[in-house]
Amino acid sequence: MALLRNLLLVAAAITPSQAAIAAWWNGYNAQIIVHNSTTNQIRYSACNSQGQPLYSHTDNSTFQLTYKPKAGTPVAGAGYWTNVYTVASIYYIDENNNVVNGLFNCNMTSGQFQRIGNWIISQEDATVSNTTGLAAVLLGETGGYRVYYHDENMAINELGYTTDTQWTYRGVISQDPQLSPAIHAAFTGNSNISVVTARDAENMEVTRNYGTTWRITTLPHLLAGPNLTVSETEPSDIKVNETAPSNFTLTSWTGKPGGLGISIDSQFTRFLWYIGNDSSLYSVANRNYVWSPQANQSNAFWPLADTPNAELAVASSFQTSMVRIYYMVNDQLAEVKYENGGWKAWSAIQAPKPVAAVVPSTAPSAPSATTSSAANESGSAAATESGLSTGAKIGVGVGVALGAVALGVLGVVLFLLRRKRSNNNNNNNNDNNNNNNNNNNNNSVAPPTTAASDPATPVPSYGSPAPPRPASASYDSYMWEKKNMLNGNSQNTQYTANAYAAHQLDASSRPTELAAPAPMYELPEQSYSHELVGEGRYTPGAAAVTFG
Repeated sequence: MALLRNLLLVAAAITPSQAAIAAWWNGYNAQIIVHNSTTNQIRYSACNSQGQPLYSHTDNSTFQLTYKPKAGTPVAGAGYWTNVYTVASIYYIDENNNVVNGLFNCNMTSGQFQRIGNWIISQEDATVSNTTGLAAVLLGETGGYRVYYHDENMAINELGYTTDTQWTYRGVISQDPQLSPAIHAAFTGNSNISVVTARDAENMEVTRNYGTTWRITTLPHLLAGPNLTVSETEPSDIKVNETAPSNFTLTSWTGKPGGLGISIDSQFTRFLWYIGNDSSLYSVANRNYVWSPQANQSNAFWPLADTPNAELAVASSFQTSMVRIYYMVNDQLAEVKYENGGWKAWSAIQAPKPVAAVVPSTAPSAPSATTSSAANESGSAAATESGLSTGAKIGVGVGVALGAVALGVLGVVLFLLRRKRSNNNNNNNNDNNNNNNNNNNNNSVAPPTTAASDPATPVPSYGSPAPPRPASASYDSYMWEKKNMLNGNSQNTQYTANAYAAHQLDASSRPTELAAPAPMYELPEQSYSHELVGEGRYTPGAAAVTFG
């Protein structure tokens, strides 16, 4: 009996049944981190994997931390690809209820992260809720990092890091108290960040940065009265119009999701993600500033989560519109993937193959903008916790240690060899499949299938269409988003997909007023959940609300 009890305890310690999950796209692959509430460890997927991330809840892929995570901590992260190795900047809550940051470089041979530093970044006079959530974005070399959390009143607060300011408290971005700690963030420019939260049992809330101000949108029900600058509005003045009609409801929404996600595609459409109390995945999209529900996919693409209102994590790529969603299915971490314009069959995350750890004589250090070239050549510029340069903390600069370069080259060689073997195997399999298909095609041709008759076929999106832009209009509905993407040049609204890698984003000047006027639409009889540029709204029989 004693042996059986010990085995059960060991099994409980390594099963990720209770876990907080975070994911992000780093320009190389999706990176996943998981906090297991049983072991109190923060684990990660192999940082050198491409394609589907590789993750195990039993190997030694755990972050080495100076500050111990508190039980049940949320996790968040952001990172980038240096063209030699990946970098992860993670966030969690420690035992003293501080927001903590850890910075790690990837050993591209072993797939293990190596610690650069671990710091408390929240301020003593800025309280952190005991049940806070966490969200993080990386705005680029100059824009830096932003972290969002809940204070003791469940209002949303912002921390920021740049090479000029270090970590600073940037204040409250929404006084509106949230029902759930679930929170996520995404952006298309330094001055265009969206933070999604759970407002109440009927509504979600999106707090969006418009250069110098933050404004909120609630959906599917609109806010009552004028939409004031949220950071300057008392909580009692922020109310939802409960009597206004809405053309949709949030299916299986209780206001207490385990997690929320937001992704933005290359057409500037924002998608909100959650798992309902029926364990199904749901999505709501904003097109031309109008919110509408999206079609659910079959279980072949969107499987049922193990628990209602389950935790989930979303990683996305703006330039390719790729979305990857992670949550627990059949006691395994599952990947739901949208890629190349369509949903792919979901799959369980596989464990990495055991690889003998390669420990270099000099661990690769973060590139430093303040390190002299002589120091780089001598190999004495490795960053340490006590004397980390500002460039190293955010991962910018020019120097790369020779040891990191060697490891990177070795990793690339191993990757190419594995890919070559994989391609040879695939070619052999394809030849066999083609022979089988030719034999089958001699007898019959299968009829075409539709989503209605075949659950293995993705269904198209649906929902209330956005009001069309008038043909006579001379402005672009997304002019403001395009203007604030990269260079901040109001005369150039073009953007390049390749330049949108997280570590290559340039800082743009923050506009004091919006570039485009709030468009006026002639709406059908139904009401829609709007989010117009500048948050101006127009509903039948009501005057437009504009902001100067």
